Amino acid sequence: MKPNTFLRRCLFAVVVLLSTSVLTLAQEAIPKLQMAELTKKLQLTEQQQKQLAPLVAERDKKAEALAANKSMGKLRKLKAVEQLQTDFRNSAAKVLNADQVKKLEALQAERRAKLMQGRG
Repeated sequence: MKPNTFLRRCLFAVVVLLSTSVLTLAQEAIPKLQMAELTKKLQLTEQQQKQLAPLVAERDKKAEALAANKSMGKLRKLKAVEQLQTDFRNSAAKVLNADQVKKLEALQAERRAKLMQGRG
């Protein structure tokens, strides 16, 4: 094997390993970032953070499954995501006070608007 070929294969292997590591770290960091954002914007107590963390993780797991599902049409996926957000909001409302629920609804509406702008 030529030295250049060996070097290219080694470099390729390093890139693959690094990209896999970065993706894994990103998948672990996203729920933490979301909790940090919710904590800040909703002014969550420690108890509320502990109660919401599994709800965020469950929502994210279901969202990933929806995204990976290639058999569903776009309209069905959109409706499923809307239902997922509604379910999350309803579950979170059991943990949050009335003001925090309003703030959560505003956050979700803001995100929906940004998504719609990005598509238009």
